[in-house]
Amino acid sequence: MTKFLPIPILCFALVLYALISQSVWVQREQVRKSIPAGYIIPSKFSRILSVGHQGLLSDFLFLKTATFIGGRSNEQQLMSDSDWTYVVRSLDVVTDLDPYFLDPYMLAEGLLAWDAQMPGEANKLLSKGVKFRHWDWRLPFFIGFNNFYFLRDYDTASGFIMQASQLPGSPTYLATLGARLAYYGGKSKTALLFLKEMLAETDDALLKNRLQIRLLALERAVIIEEALDRYKLREGRTPETLDDLVVAGDLSGLPPDPYGGRWFIAKNGRIFSTSKFAFAKPQGKE
Repeated sequence: MTKFLPIPILCFALVLYALISQSVWVQREQVRKSIPAGYIIPSKFSRILSVGHQGLLSDFLFLKTATFIGGRSNEQQLMSDSDWTYVVRSLDVVTDLDPYFLDPYMLAEGLLAWDAQMPGEANKLLSKGVKFRHWDWRLPFFIGFNNFYFLRDYDTASGFIMQASQLPGSPTYLATLGARLAYYGGKSKTALLFLKEMLAETDDALLKNRLQIRLLALERAVIIEEALDRYKLREGRTPETLDDLVVAGDLSGLPPDPYGGRWFIAKNGRIFSTSKFAFAKPQGKE
């Protein structure tokens, strides 16, 4: 015959369980906030440890890396140099285990090239992807953009853009983008094309949100750059400050940088923000 606990004891046990669970979750949250970047097992050993399931291990390591980045973002903690080094090494192992896995390459481009300001490291990973995903126009396109926008290597950029334009499914504008690179000369308009393409290609919620904010910042930079061009064409000189554009009527007002920075004219005549398109570290955050 089955025996049941008396109702008062059962209720007490449930309440005690709930209290303990809440305490455990709070402690886990505190630990998660301070968790350091982990050690990455080199690829040659990871392959052995996968015992024939390299794709499964690749998926697991990628999820672990994405969760690490998401945890830092949710807690509004800036990624340190060692954090980004961990991400680079992790994505390298992930793509060694499964070089056809697209998501690590997308994450490398969306975060390493932009947030970490490590376009060279992003290009190394993307080059691996180009070798294996030889049909995928997006990977040479990303390398081309990184060379153009971050590294200012226009010849290399043009070559990769043209390579991408010859692959199946590539946008029609890629065929002429190489020639347009020289015309834009590093301005933000080409970045808008790139970010819009990335937004269309990613399903990752965290990456999509970051790209949308960055796209808004670049759109506003373009508005200022176009007003600056009008001013220089009319006055024959560069204004001393961006406020001159408002006074002259070329802008109704300076659009705010969504990252909270202050716009300024760089020595090369381009528009930049003191935010460097990254959120400032919140007060009180370590």
